[in-house]
Amino acid sequence: MKSETPSDTLVPPGLLPEIRAAAAEEHRAPSEFIGEAIERYLSERRWFRKDEIHTKIAQGLKSLRQGKGLDGETVMAELIAELDASGHAR
Repeated sequence: MKSETPSDTLVPPGLLPEIRAAAAEEHRAPSEFIGEAIERYLSERRWFRKDEIHTKIAQGLKSLRQGKGLDGETVMAELIAELDASGHAR
């Protein structure tokens, strides 16, 4: 008996046309596109685990108390510049 789930049942059929179109737009294979999406989801899932969030918040508060805070406008400008640069790279 086969223990793996067939790949065609892992993605809801209604999403396939949009996945194929997005992958084609980015000149990538649909499987690569889906794999990256799953990796991102799992990464965010790990990041947002409650115990880890509390640890990260505590670390951030400690940094702020030590005077290591960053100016919000500067950080946002850097993030926007980074996003703009990565958008042009594709």
